[in-house]
Amino acid sequence: MTTETDKLSQETCFTPAGWGVLAFALALLLFSAGQLAYRFTLPTDGWSVYTEDVADSNWIYDANLVGAPSELQPGDSPLIVGGVSVQGTASSAYRSPPPGWKPGARVRMLVQRGSEQRWLEVPVVHWTGLAFWHHNLGQLDQLGDSLGALLFVLVGWYTFMRRPDLPSARVLFVLSAILGAATISSLLPDGLSVEFNWLAFGATGFFSYVIFGTLLAPSLLTFTLLFPHPKRIIQRRPWLVWLPHGYGLLLMLFLLGGGNGIVGWVSTMILLSLSIASLIHAGFTQRDAVSRAQLRWAVSSFVMGIGLFMLNFPVAFHWVTSQTLIDLFSFLASLGISVIGVGLSVAVLRYRLFDIDVIVRRTLQYTLLTGLLGLVYFGSVVILQQIFELLSVGAGRSPLAIVLSTLAIAALFTPLRVRIQAGIDRRFYRRKYDAERTLERFAGTLRDEVDVERLSEQLISVVQETVEPEMISLWVSKTRGKV
Repeated sequence: MTTETDKLSQETCFTPAGWGVLAFALALLLFSAGQLAYRFTLPTDGWSVYTEDVADSNWIYDANLVGAPSELQPGDSPLIVGGVSVQGTASSAYRSPPPGWKPGARVRMLVQRGSEQRWLEVPVVHWTGLAFWHHNLGQLDQLGDSLGALLFVLVGWYTFMRRPDLPSARVLFVLSAILGAATISSLLPDGLSVEFNWLAFGATGFFSYVIFGTLLAPSLLTFTLLFPHPKRIIQRRPWLVWLPHGYGLLLMLFLLGGGNGIVGWVSTMILLSLSIASLIHAGFTQRDAVSRAQLRWAVSSFVMGIGLFMLNFPVAFHWVTSQTLIDLFSFLASLGISVIGVGLSVAVLRYRLFDIDVIVRRTLQYTLLTGLLGLVYFGSVVILQQIFELLSVGAGRSPLAIVLSTLAIAALFTPLRVRIQAGIDRRFYRRKYDAERTLERFAGTLRDEVDVERLSEQLISVVQETVEPEMISLWVSKTRGKV
């Protein structure tokens, strides 16, 4: 006789597919860690760089991580290094290192600084542990990226180990490993140390850039084809699930062969769009309560993750100028991927699925509340300052406007929160809203009604309307004697 424990053990045992996924994911992470360790030993100028649309240049220098004395300044763009031109795009072909490109030497470098070009003497150094630490822990956005990817990998690993028999759990683990490998590769800047080494150039190109279009986007599409249940066409023709990865392999060969990188970006956008369409299709075709709850978790986590990612825009468009807010927004935006990972894990494992309604309601409620209170606060400060300036010159600069605005926010918080919650329930959670109204009406009836039979009819009607049971019966106990 098979017990429930035996069934669970049989369901969660590793199949050949599970062992293959485990080997692939671990190999991906180990190879990325290996190429990072190799890059750490290469000669470098010791600066972090970022890519931007700059004519005739690959990168812009950002910060001196190693700290060696250098004539470089943040904002410089390299053009010629030791007689070797580094002009072009960041995806240009590998270049042979210039003579003397080794630690302890100095090279002449032509850089673009503003509107003029300058020749500088730049030392060649080794990467150091302090530089590595400063690059990854000295910036909140980089720290957030690392923590978010680490959490995603741990969640993917946990989900896979709990249910290696589920295709969606296996693909989620692959997704987390791909993201983890890309994050490992970003723990060191690329720049000239990568440009002048063919092995580092190829490895960084794959793990930092090519991997997104050739592995990450196809895996995401595969996940949506298998989640929460494999689509009917996949059940009839299982080989179709490999089509996204087949396309990713062709794209990889195209890009590694020197193809135009814009094809990779376009392919990624197409695959992401197909993934969204696949989730929408599942929402229309999956009818059972558990599957729909799984989809709510998946879609909600995507929305919340993208919402956090959108915090990059106030920073990019300079809507916030405070460095503290810039760091905070960048850190929160980088955690969006971990929110998606946790949501997908809960959806796959079917753990406390129906609690998502509470999370979504609270998120909508406090997001709208924060936005409205922010508008009221800044609007009232501006208006009060203008009023004070009209009444008395210079009085608008007093803290009185800020104090009054703060008091107004405190007074508005509770009534505004109640109204927003009622509006959200009325618009998005109509059944819950109607049920609450029905119970409120019954509470009023309960105070006034004295006829037991009519009260019983009312009670049955309320339960039927709010809970919607398949069958309902009411048992009334008749007690004798004094109560």
